[in-house]
Amino acid sequence: NFKDFPDVVAMVDDATDQLGKIKGAKEKHEAAAAKKDWEQANLWAEQVWQYQVKAADLGLRAKTYLEQNGAKKTK
Repeated sequence: NFKDFPDVVAMVDDATDQLGKIKGAKEKHEAAAAKKDWEQANLWAEQVWQYQVKAADLGLRAKTYLEQNGAKKTK
């Protein structure tokens, strides 16, 4: 269980936090686009992408950590 690895728990918590921020950033992106404020719309779209990338990166880091520290796969 990944919860047996505190470092991985922290990574999963951080990834979940990043994913939770996407909704608000996407709303700001859409609001700016509706006003045709393309600069702000683009900045918020990039922020959404950054949250997604960070969450994906943390997922890969957590997987690698588990593999390198003896975690056993379960079915």
